[in-house]
Amino acid sequence: MKARKELFDKAVKLVSEHPAFSGTKEDALRYVLASEDVLLREVSKGQQVYPAYGVKKAVGLVLTGSCHICKERKIVETKTDGYIFGVQSIYLSSDCDFSVMAAQDSKIVFIKKPAVDWLLQDDFSAVKSYLEFLSAEINSASEKNDGRKKASAESRLAEYVLSRPRNAKGEVSLPQDILKLAKQLELDKNTLFKAIEALNAEGAIAFNGSAVCITDEEKLKSFI
Repeated sequence: MKARKELFDKAVKLVSEHPAFSGTKEDALRYVLASEDVLLREVSKGQQVYPAYGVKKAVGLVLTGSCHICKERKIVETKTDGYIFGVQSIYLSSDCDFSVMAAQDSKIVFIKKPAVDWLLQDDFSAVKSYLEFLSAEINSASEKNDGRKKASAESRLAEYVLSRPRNAKGEVSLPQDILKLAKQLELDKNTLFKAIEALNAEGAIAFNGSAVCITDEEKLKSFI
């Protein structure tokens, strides 16, 4: 009984510390976590945690142990106790784009959607913290996406340069028509110019007229 209470208190503390639930009143959180819409499951190493039978729309908390976060059947990161997942996806109409697998024997708390609904209803402070968290996540995702677009242009150019034949001096000739190269790489002209400048600034390539000299092949490969 004491151990169960300690786990319950730990769950309350961890959920209340998450930015999405920082505005939720503790008594409301304790009430919800003790309700039938919250599950505590023990999972074995290698077992799929989420989505799982009976749990498709829920916020999950790794109470003890650790879990792998997977996308497209690949492990992208491993999280230990205290990690909360599903906050961003619980209100999506489509299925979530990730899955969770136990990295070791673990205890997982699932807060089902009806319980989250109850926490947010008629409590502006709770709704505010939830929306602030989602807004921050959207902003972060947007910044990462912008970064990936930039890296993608550099990656395409680096791959192109490395794939082209080199002359006796180790130089690669670029097409005289830069628009043709941009079209081939599926980039607009300005993006291509920025990618060229970036690789040059990093010391991966240098120019000799219309030819490109690979000054640091390993650095150039790192862009791919």
